[in-house]
Amino acid sequence: MAKITIDGKEYTVSDGITVVQAAAEVGITIPHYCYHPALRAPGNCRMCLIELTLPGRPGPERQLAIGCGTRVADGMVVSNTAPRVKAARAMTLEFLLIHHPLDCPTCDQAGECHLQDYTYEFGNDRSRYVEAKQTPPRKQVGPHIDLFTTRCVVCTRCVRFCEEITGTSELGLIHRGGHNEIDVYPGRPLDNKLSGNVADICPVGALVSRDFLYRSRPWFLKKVNSVCPGCSKGCNTTVEFRDNEIVRIKPRYHADVNDFWMCDDGRYGYHYANDPNRLKSPMIRDGESLVPTGWNTVFEAIAAKIAELGGENVAILASAFNTNEELRAIGRLAMEAVGTKHVGLISQPITSEDTVYPKFVIEKDKNPNRAGGLAILGDVPTDEDAWALLDGAKGAVVFGGIPGLELSEQVLARLEALACLVVVDILPSALTERADIVAPGTAFTEKEGCFTSSQKRVQRLNRALPPLGRSLDEWTFVCEVARAMGREFGYLSVGEITDDIASSVEAFSGAGDSAIGSRGYVLGSGEPAPETMTGNDAYAAKYWD
Repeated sequence: MAKITIDGKEYTVSDGITVVQAAAEVGITIPHYCYHPALRAPGNCRMCLIELTLPGRPGPERQLAIGCGTRVADGMVVSNTAPRVKAARAMTLEFLLIHHPLDCPTCDQAGECHLQDYTYEFGNDRSRYVEAKQTPPRKQVGPHIDLFTTRCVVCTRCVRFCEEITGTSELGLIHRGGHNEIDVYPGRPLDNKLSGNVADICPVGALVSRDFLYRSRPWFLKKVNSVCPGCSKGCNTTVEFRDNEIVRIKPRYHADVNDFWMCDDGRYGYHYANDPNRLKSPMIRDGESLVPTGWNTVFEAIAAKIAELGGENVAILASAFNTNEELRAIGRLAMEAVGTKHVGLISQPITSEDTVYPKFVIEKDKNPNRAGGLAILGDVPTDEDAWALLDGAKGAVVFGGIPGLELSEQVLARLEALACLVVVDILPSALTERADIVAPGTAFTEKEGCFTSSQKRVQRLNRALPPLGRSLDEWTFVCEVARAMGREFGYLSVGEITDDIASSVEAFSGAGDSAIGSRGYVLGSGEPAPETMTGNDAYAAKYWD
């Protein structure tokens, strides 16, 4: 640790970090645009200028230093508020705003714009520039990203992201001097699978996500922390929503999982949760049609059918999109209430390899909780082997919730051969078309519980929206079916199931509800992942999350 003084007060901060990071550790803002702790620091925006007194020197250095390129040293003295620091920042802002349009009322970044915030805090209220502003055009630089060139302050975060994180280098600087612009190279649009991150790191609203464009002001959005269901990596995310609709998903910093990033598949893959065709009511088959009915009718019908067919002749297929808690309840339903050994885990098949970038990997397994399913249910059949459990079965309870799941002709034939098919799903599908009973379930944005990543890290999802219409949490549905069959599980909350898993499943020993913090719990580690507010964690808390 190093002892430094900022604005007359002594602090103890982490060794080896920049002054910008050190200030974030102690809650002090040093304004900056070009600096990002996951990218190299070119020091080109000059907003983080500080007055610096090196250890052992009698007074401040003659020139101001850049906080993003200066690393802390024991005995260092920093002034973040000296008159010449304030004057330098005001002049820098005036320069950056020379060609910037006054379009805050229509800019998506308003409300979370560092140019707006720093101008208010550090800048002047008027410009001395009287010449005509440059007005370079708005550009579509990729399938997901637009560039409002007039807003750009040429901090080059986006260029460095494409060079250092993805290694694809689609973005670059064209023209020279005051005519510098960000642009793509001819014939090479920004279409790598991490392209959405450039909108996150753009500090001034020049690069915007077309998916979010003009949908909502940031201050109208509510937010919860969650985990991306797009693959088995378990990227930490923030789900933002408004008026019962998911509006945006952004990455949340986790040093050991996804750093500051997430892929476009996860970022833009939430729209199925907003689908107007979502199932909203339990239904039971009447001839060729499924007709809405009450939950009690459904629970009693399922219990009666399982009793008629014999529990040992019923297959239970859980989903790799179910949470740990749902899987635990499903496992108990199969073993304790239904009394069947035919338990499997359906999932999206793995059809490709990992997508590997220099500093980020998108995993090939497109299921968020395969690891949790296999740990909680045991070594059960998966994928095609799971569907094979339907051979010889008279009935089945299938938990879907897998967006875009495609079924083979062989699987469809197996489903049609069943005397009774119960499907828990969120959208009409080939499964629900063949079901005798349909129970509407929950999308990941409506769930509470945990996923277990491929790295055995148990991480918590928080509910953004309530279950849609008359839908039920899957674990509640399972408990009610078990009750109808005369079996009482006694769960009153998701946390109780989390604790039950920790006490009943050896692999989850220690991973009780209170042990799963913001950094998750790595199975087998013996202790919760430690919370920290130093280095990049402090930076993320202040400037990112």
